[in-house]
Parts: sequence; structure tokens; C-alpha cells
Amino acid sequence: MRTSPRDNGLWMTIFVNVLFLGAIGLFVSTPNWSTSGIAALAAAGVVGVVGGRFSNLRAIRYVGPTRASVFITGTPLVAAVAGWIFLDETLGIVDGLGGALVIIGLYILIRSRSTAELLPGSTSAPSPRIGYVYAAAAPALFGLAFVIRKWGLRSFDSAVLGALIGAVTALVLLTLIDAGRGGIRMRLVDNFEELNWWFVGAGVSISLALISQFTAFEFVAAWVVGLLQGTQVLWVMLLSSVFLRTEERIDLAVVTSVVLVAGGVTLIVAAL
Repeated sequence: MRTSPRDNGLWMTIFVNVLFLGAIGLFVSTPNWSTSGIAALAAAGVVGVVGGRFSNLRAIRYVGPTRASVFITGTPLVAAVAGWIFLDETLGIVDGLGGALVIIGLYILIRSRSTAELLPGSTSAPSPRIGYVYAAAAPALFGLAFVIRKWGLRSFDSAVLGALIGAVTALVLLTLIDAGRGGIRMRLVDNFEELNWWFVGAGVSISLALISQFTAFEFVAAWVVGLLQGTQVLWVMLLSSVFLRTEERIDLAVVTSVVLVAGGVTLIVAAL
């Protein structure tokens, strides 16, 4: 985002998802056709890839990658509720305690930040709270998308093709939105006139993550996938402190938050 002040990388990362997953999809077997399964996977692409990733990227620009990623640890809480309603997945007392620790950790982190740290070239949010609104919306959308994806995979069982269906749906939707706004030419110019290879690399990484995520749905509950994926904050903390030191800092509030979140993750995993 440092070199692309007008673009959060959403369109390019999804475009790379389609190319990467499409290439791999040529070498995997196709399951039996299921209209309901494919429709669910497409819907998950809209909810998770468009809605969730848009909110997450906007949050990163407004409040920084570390704090935006801490919010993502709330994804399993949303997935747990939605999974209980739609997939008959259950939670116990220990699971609830773990979730409470995660929420407390997030609260401490938010209270420690009175202003939002912006990436260079970005425009200021209307208020610091807007950045946190986007950050909070991301896990809600991601968690719901996890449940929709698992439901879709029950009928159309292919991790690669399932991820591809969601990515194609998201790319088509974003392109139609740009076309409706008359901004499709500007989108292409921003993404291809001076190709941002960081966005391309992010797209490849996300593609591999999607394959891993969809494969995990075959073995564990949707909320568990979201839970373990939420540990990305630990990696973001480490990498941001090394490469983005002008935007991110690790202080006592951040460390306390991470410890509580990690403790909550540990409790939930121990209850499996």
C-alpha cells in the first residue's frame, strides 16, 4: 500500500487468486455437479472475499496491520455461533472461557489506542472509530463465510475448485461495481500500468491460504478453522515489527493482548 496510495490491493489479490487457483484447478478432479453447493461457495466468495477482505484491507490502512489482524481473532466466535445454528456444531464451557479471553485481549488493545496510525499516502478516516468499525466487520464476515463454505463443500467437495468459485464470483462482482461507477479504466490503470508486485505476492500467499483453509474444513469444525487461522496475528506482529517499524510498535498493551488471545486460543484447542 505504500506505493499504491489509491488502491488497497483487493482487486489485484483476487485477480491473482483466480489465475493461481484456476491453473491448479486444471489438475484436480471435478466432483459431481451440485447447484446448492456451488451457489453456497459463490455466496461465500461475496461475503468473505469481497466483504471480509475489503473490510480487513480498509482497516489495515486506517489502524495498521497488527491491530487489524488482532480483530481477526474474533472470527472463530462468529463461526462458532453460525456453525451452531446452521451446522449443528457445539461449544462447551472451556470454549466460552477461551472466547472471553480473546474479547478481553481485543478490548485492552483498542483502549490503548486513541488515534489510528495510517499508512503513508492514505486519507484520514472520518474518525479513529471508523477504522475499528472496519476491523470489527472483517471477522464477522469471515466467520460467516467459513460456515457457508463448509456447508457448500458438503455438496461440492473440492478445496481448490471451491476456493476458485468464490474468487471468480468476487472478481466478477468487484468488476461490475467498478463498471457501474465508471471506474473500471482507472482500476486497470492502477493495477497494470505500474504493476505492484507486493499485491501479486499477497495474492499468491492468499491463494495458498485458501487451499489450506478449504482442505481443513474436511477435518475440523468451521469455528476451529477460524480459530487457528486467527493466530495469524502472532505472525503479523513479528513481521510488522521487523518490516513496518514506522507504522507498528510492540508495547505492553499489545503484548498483553497477544498473551490473552493466545491463552484463549489454547483453551479452545485444549477442549477439542
